[in-house]
Amino acid sequence: MKSVSILSATSVYKAASEGEITRHLLDHAGLADVSRSLRSLVQSLDSESEEEFWQKVLIPARRLAFAFCSTPLPFDRAAAAACIDWNKLHRQVRSCQKVYPDSHAALASIVQNLQSLSAETGSPFTALLESLHAQSGNLSVILRNSRMNRAVAEYFAASTALRNATVVSSRQLREVHKCNVLVAIGPCGWFPDYVFSAPRAAQIHAISYRWMRDQWKPGPVFLNGSGSVDKTCKHCIGALPRLRDQTVPTTQTLPDLQPVDLIPPLPPFGKTVSRFEKRQPVAGEEIVPARLCYLSGGRAVFVSADEDASALVIDSSETGDSAVNRVPAHELEPELYLLLRTLGGGDLIVPLADRILGSQAAERRFQQAEWKDQLVAAAQERFGGSLTHRELASRVSDYLRSQSLSESSYTKVQNVRNWMSSKTIRPSKEEDFAAILAFAGMADRIQELWEAMGEIRRAHQKAGKEIKEMLLQKIASSSLELLERDGEMDFDLGEQGGGTLSAFQIMDISEEEFEIPADRIGILLDLEE
Repeated sequence: MKSVSILSATSVYKAASEGEITRHLLDHAGLADVSRSLRSLVQSLDSESEEEFWQKVLIPARRLAFAFCSTPLPFDRAAAAACIDWNKLHRQVRSCQKVYPDSHAALASIVQNLQSLSAETGSPFTALLESLHAQSGNLSVILRNSRMNRAVAEYFAASTALRNATVVSSRQLREVHKCNVLVAIGPCGWFPDYVFSAPRAAQIHAISYRWMRDQWKPGPVFLNGSGSVDKTCKHCIGALPRLRDQTVPTTQTLPDLQPVDLIPPLPPFGKTVSRFEKRQPVAGEEIVPARLCYLSGGRAVFVSADEDASALVIDSSETGDSAVNRVPAHELEPELYLLLRTLGGGDLIVPLADRILGSQAAERRFQQAEWKDQLVAAAQERFGGSLTHRELASRVSDYLRSQSLSESSYTKVQNVRNWMSSKTIRPSKEEDFAAILAFAGMADRIQELWEAMGEIRRAHQKAGKEIKEMLLQKIASSSLELLERDGEMDFDLGEQGGGTLSAFQIMDISEEEFEIPADRIGILLDLEE
């Protein structure tokens, strides 16, 4: 987190002591009905809602309903930004009639109503936002659905009535950002408490639909006196204007929805792994340990859990050379921005290292693959060809330990497994490399391969420095404001032959390790597809 000056902290206290939070309640009969219907369907399905059939229809349906409830865009624009494939949805509805006939009518009605809403060219949010904008001259808007930040910002920029409105993120509001008027789209409970208890604006407006229950109240932070909310407190909840459509919702008598009912849930890590890794491992396929990162915008990625694995990250709280770092994979944590190669394919270090190696690249890569293949082949010949890499590594580790008079790093199972992996180069100690090559029947080539792998390692280190320099140049010539606002940002390194690196904010990361094919590491996954 960026350091906050005394002046900035003082402005926060001042905004809290003088400010007012006003809740505005809006109505939309059709959206209220479809939101309640979706909740009822999910509740009726219970555990069945986690099955693949239902996920194919519930994920996009809930995503679209949430977009309507949380995004200040005309419904047709919100639907376009949500990228809904109506043909797939309708095919799923038709299949439902055969597979789950009892739920078909409810599902068909939900999908039809969502499609009807998607044709509407307005939104209840728009008129109120324009009115607030006219009163203030400019305002900042925070969304619960960060994947819509860019689409909303573009809509504001193209709108005469909202041209001076800007989109901000909760991360920005935790730091030094300050605005005159802040508008939160959705119930207060959707946002971190500090957005309201340590406000960056004297005037805050929370706009949500009447049928969303919002029980948030200001706590004792920054309140005067005893902390009770009464007439003596300047920081108070404002009036609740009764803003409604001409048509009273027909379902108004039904219980209000809890805010959490509307947010598409992130699946447990294990379910995500099973969803993206359904196939059985192919014989001889390299399987590696990995942790799963949930990223901003409903995305995910597997990162290596090998002991020596590392990842390239941006820390926006740092400046200069410290902003970009390669950190051990086990030190990844929420709030960091993970850099992935999203255009150009694969890990950027390998092609840059090969370019540095020049005419020697092909031979060195052949030698790298050769000794690893021979290590695996020797292990399979001694212990059986049906074993996985993990099981082979364990057997090799036991064998090497039995042949050694002292404990050494080459006898550790994880190290042996790393050296079998195509993602590593060589052990850091020559004696460990010698022991491994002796087991592989390549003792006569120890010096040759040690020097060759040393060339690859030096090329990788130089490539890593080049990547960091390229990124620092890009960062120096651009603002990270979009990264902090949207939780993601692209860095085009095409001119330097690096393709595109994209930064994504880490939202959560699994403690558990999963076994996945090595070629799935670093591949961006979309949880909303």
